[in-house]
Amino acid sequence: MKITKIISLFLLPLLLVNCSDDAPATPLADFQFLVEGTQVTFNGTIANANTISWDFGDGASSTEEDPIYAYSNIGTFNVTMTVTGENGSFSETKKVTILPSTEILLTGGQARTEGKSWRLKKAYTSGKEGAGMVENEMGLLLPSQKNLLELVGLGASYEDTFTFFHDGKYVVNNMDGQSLMGLVYASIFHGAEITAVSYDVNNVPLAHVLYTPATDTTWEIMKGDFIVDGAAGPVNFTNKTQLILGEYLGFKDSKVLVILKEITETTMNVALGIHTEPTVYDKPTLLFHLSFESL
Repeated sequence: MKITKIISLFLLPLLLVNCSDDAPATPLADFQFLVEGTQVTFNGTIANANTISWDFGDGASSTEEDPIYAYSNIGTFNVTMTVTGENGSFSETKKVTILPSTEILLTGGQARTEGKSWRLKKAYTSGKEGAGMVENEMGLLLPSQKNLLELVGLGASYEDTFTFFHDGKYVVNNMDGQSLMGLVYASIFHGAEITAVSYDVNNVPLAHVLYTPATDTTWEIMKGDFIVDGAAGPVNFTNKTQLILGEYLGFKDSKVLVILKEITETTMNVALGIHTEPTVYDKPTLLFHLSFESL
């Protein structure tokens, strides 16, 4: 018997002392738990019981004494441990809270083994989408509008998906074999594979390019201060969240720059670096502010 269980037994109500020598003792139970992301490790302690069952508060259950359970949603759940013995049953209920961390919102957590997929959002949200300078304030100089990519002839990219897994894996699926790219980068490195160009190359310098994304890429979240080497010089960003990716998100350009501005269970708003100057094609000139929706 585990030491923690032995100690916990002394914390159970002392009803046993009131039982007669020849009567079955009342079953008793208690449990502790440890929350790590969406995964919870339960440690149960029982006395005078033959069976044990758990109700995790979301429809799932277990008959293990010390189950490990991964929740598929954030929130607060009433977890009930029930034990049954010769003299009836006893239940103990405690609240378990799964907090909405950035990692959980992005990937769905440990229980979502298939990962969480996102795609570009068609509907325009005022003040969220458009283009702006590479600067810490991340303001919008050119607000976007509904179905921007469709208006410039690149609407197929709304079907592409970007999937994040809790273990750090990242997968890009360009549904029709084409990827959305910055026009300057596409012209320099993938000129022969360009299949379509934005009708508004001055304000929306993008293109569709035949491209197969890498399959062994990862994601990482970095929070704090960092420096971006922009086309106009280094720019200091403070107290921001950066997604470090091995492949593109939304559109591909010379260097992947993704600043995560806001994320909920269903929507993610980001600022992406785009390179528009051929002489400094490896340094972002603008930030494209785009929104994604979860599938």
